[in-house]
Amino acid sequence: MAAVAILIALFSTWLLSPASRLGTSLANSSYDWSQELLPETSLTNSPVVIVYIDLDSYRVEKQNPVEPWSRALHAQLIDRLTAAGAKAVVFDIIFDEAITNSEANRQFAAAMRDNGKVVLAGEITRSSRNTADSEGFKSVEYSLPAPMFLNAAAAWGTASLQADNDFIVRRYFPGFTVERPSLTAAAARVAGISAQRVAHAQWIRYYGGPLAIPHVSYSSALQASEVGDEFFRGKIVLIGARPMAGLYLERKDEFRSPLAMWGDNELFMPAVEVQATQMLNLVRGDSLRRLSSGNEILVLLGLAILLPALLFFFRPLPATGIAMAGECAVLGATVAALRLGQTWFPWLIVAAVQVPAALGASVLWQSVQWYQQRKKFEAQRRADEAKIREQAALIEKAQDAILVQELDGGIIYANPSAERLYGWSSADLRSNGHPIPVPEKAKQAAMATGEWLGELEQTARDGRHITVASRCTLIRDAAGAAKSLMFINTDVTEKKRLEQEFFRAQRAESVGSLASGMAHDLNNAFAPILMGLQLLQRQRQDEETQRMLSVMEQNTHRGAEMVRQVLLFSRGSDSQRQSLLLGRLIREMEQMVRQTFPRAINVAALLPADLWAVLGNATQLHQVLLNLCVNARDAMPQGGELTLAADNVSLSAEEAREIPHGKSGDYVMLLVSDTGNGIPSEILPRIFEPFFTTKPPDRGTGLGLSTVARIVQQHEGFLNVKSDVGQGTTFEIYLPRAVAVPVPENKPSPVAEFRRGNGELILVADDEQAVLEMVSVTLGEQGYRVMTASNGAEAIAKLETNGDSVRLVLLDTDMPVMNGPQTVSLLQARAPNLPIVLMSGKFDSPQGKESSTLAKPFQLHELLAVVTRHFDGH
Repeated sequence: MAAVAILIALFSTWLLSPASRLGTSLANSSYDWSQELLPETSLTNSPVVIVYIDLDSYRVEKQNPVEPWSRALHAQLIDRLTAAGAKAVVFDIIFDEAITNSEANRQFAAAMRDNGKVVLAGEITRSSRNTADSEGFKSVEYSLPAPMFLNAAAAWGTASLQADNDFIVRRYFPGFTVERPSLTAAAARVAGISAQRVAHAQWIRYYGGPLAIPHVSYSSALQASEVGDEFFRGKIVLIGARPMAGLYLERKDEFRSPLAMWGDNELFMPAVEVQATQMLNLVRGDSLRRLSSGNEILVLLGLAILLPALLFFFRPLPATGIAMAGECAVLGATVAALRLGQTWFPWLIVAAVQVPAALGASVLWQSVQWYQQRKKFEAQRRADEAKIREQAALIEKAQDAILVQELDGGIIYANPSAERLYGWSSADLRSNGHPIPVPEKAKQAAMATGEWLGELEQTARDGRHITVASRCTLIRDAAGAAKSLMFINTDVTEKKRLEQEFFRAQRAESVGSLASGMAHDLNNAFAPILMGLQLLQRQRQDEETQRMLSVMEQNTHRGAEMVRQVLLFSRGSDSQRQSLLLGRLIREMEQMVRQTFPRAINVAALLPADLWAVLGNATQLHQVLLNLCVNARDAMPQGGELTLAADNVSLSAEEAREIPHGKSGDYVMLLVSDTGNGIPSEILPRIFEPFFTTKPPDRGTGLGLSTVARIVQQHEGFLNVKSDVGQGTTFEIYLPRAVAVPVPENKPSPVAEFRRGNGELILVADDEQAVLEMVSVTLGEQGYRVMTASNGAEAIAKLETNGDSVRLVLLDTDMPVMNGPQTVSLLQARAPNLPIVLMSGKFDSPQGKESSTLAKPFQLHELLAVVTRHFDGH
């Protein structure tokens, strides 16, 4: 116990050191959760309010998001706040240069002088930020407001905030010196807050999540009809930007809220709200304090000694209850310290480290004690061996199979449950001629330790393979010598089967989810490859190069089609079907089988010349043939005949009734026949069940025939199976005859047939650099000008700059910062008549009301066809 107390004490003390990342994380989390434990504070009549420069303000005041905010509007706002009786006006905006409009600058300066209580923000220069930690405060250089603004303001302060590694501002920053105060310290001085209260501020108290402090938009603040004077009267007003998609040239910093979790929609709060929170702390005098390092060490050392001393005297269950009570006591002490003294300490070190460590050590200690006692009880159990037969009446009623076996293997006792499980009578089981075999390792383990637990694979009288969970106990005689083994066997055959089916289904689901996630990225990868190949085909005209590029292009198309099938399968969607002839599929399968199957298997394909067309998906029907051929191969380990055939069949109603799920009509029948082992009649009805298989676990999953049945059903067909043991199996698949003729192969139109550009500007937005490069090259060669963006926000910004010149937008649906649908909405709001084409690697991408889609990977002629269609107006 003493050793445990010392280890906990040393570890807890180390957690308080700055070198401990775990300790720092626990301390930061203690501070964050302490914010949740503070009583709720009403901000209805808050002495501090915020005016946000937000997106609506830019729209209402007709300001360009890519240019600084009008100083004339700042002057108008100061006059409005002066008239409303604001106590102080604090700008969390850097005015480090007087922009070209000198009249607006004079208005802004005059408004600040008239108000008399305007505080401006400065910032540390980038070079100072890089050297301040190593060279000290003397190396800090500031970027101050322009002189004409600095002279007109009542004070200025550093707008810097001290954020931790997780982007949360926890500590109050008063500034480097009295002459170089922080923004809130300078504002406190102007607002008449005592210097002693500023000096005592250490840790920030937050009053809620993001946007909790009363606030209004800049445009609303200018209008007395929207925001009355009472909202600002006697208040300290902070003015700053509320970042929106990186559109502002003003301050853009945001910090995490300690009250927000990573999954919350409002995770970050603007820097001006953090400044306002610090300001409100100073006005109310309710900033938090932390226990001194010495007091924290004393608390942790005392608990490190007390907890093991208390928990080691109780068994695990009551010790757990005491530990939970201790956790509650820690939480109660934390709440009391916060509410009575506004003091917090790293209480999670106690709750998450000390209490669990002491409880775990106590449980381990008690477990060792229990094991030693159990060994003593084992000796008593051996003394009661003679009473086994007297208790047979109770054992007879047990649901588990109970067997007592001599050390040489003969069974001397079997209860009725054992008879039911194995199918032999008790007399048969007791005969020396038929002992139930037990693995030697189980016997050795039981002889060495007195007992053994595990699973056994056994065979019943009728040949059934059963799995039992076996518990073996060594029985000793009165002298302590080993006498026999007692087995208690529980039939878990069905349970194991269900577990295997569950694991297979779970594995299949995981594969489907993984494939669905990879499919979009693969389409993005295929797109530049396909366009690059077609560009090379235009540039290289020699026959050998053209042949190689054509092969590469065909395989790229094939890969894209496979990705498409994976997406449809993972979503449970039906594939697109087209009119096709099955003769080509059968010939391809015949060639594949001849090349890959053992030479002992002879393959024959029978096809009529006038085979009807069917409406289907070639990839899925290829999978049907492949699954059936693989099953046929496995059924003929010594070789045999494999026949692939197709024929036109017209089923009457009477003939259709003889086939399961059959319907009358015209069909194309696919036939796969082998001369293999055949399927026993008793398992024939189950062959299409998912996960049912007669193959060993390492050779079959039981999903092949169930997949065949699902695909045939999706094609509105049905199938029939005929099999004789030792003679072979025949699968007949009936697919409805297609009314339409096969669709001819569409040859891509030459690039020369598409419209050539005349320098029209096209904006292309995609986060894949390779796609941007290939699309730019293609459109550039066709005579268009191209402007690229790597995300939606960048596309919006470039449209603002070049809005009148952009004639068409090509936009990816999945991009960082701002995705396709969000970007489309903003683009249509700014330019309602601007045509938009959405590029997507998915098949369910949303379209805007003025947009069309271009599925990835697309070919050059598809891209140019879309561009031509939009510029030609049809």
